[in-house]
Amino acid sequence: MARKTVTKKIMQEVAERLAIGDTLTKITKDPEMPSYRAITAAVARDDELFEIYRKGRILQAEYYSDHINDLATEPLPRVHPDGSPVDGRWLGSEIQRRRLEVDTLKWTFARLQPFGIRDKKEDAPQQSAITISWAGGDVAVSGKEE
Repeated sequence: MARKTVTKKIMQEVAERLAIGDTLTKITKDPEMPSYRAITAAVARDDELFEIYRKGRILQAEYYSDHINDLATEPLPRVHPDGSPVDGRWLGSEIQRRRLEVDTLKWTFARLQPFGIRDKKEDAPQQSAITISWAGGDVAVSGKEE
């Protein structure tokens, strides 16, 4: 039977599991954990539990960042585990699967960690403009046709 009460100790365990890439839905399938709704309700009403949870989510984003890089740089297999050669259709499917996983993780990462690992707004990357000029040139560059 799942534990009903979300304590600080339980929330720390949830945060640790989030930090190693587990999702909250996966964590709450564990019979020793409270339900998904119990955890989200506890986080919504208790500032201390929210802070623990938030830090777990920030570290989860770091994990996802590394996982994205691993997916993108991992060589494609040449043979299946049984030793048979990989055909082009299977390879194309694997590339599409990785692309979907990377896109999903990028979307999730952006939502989890908009201000970086320290979660400070002043640490967020700032948008800046770039001006390019040529020495001695009075050439105007425009994206519009004239």
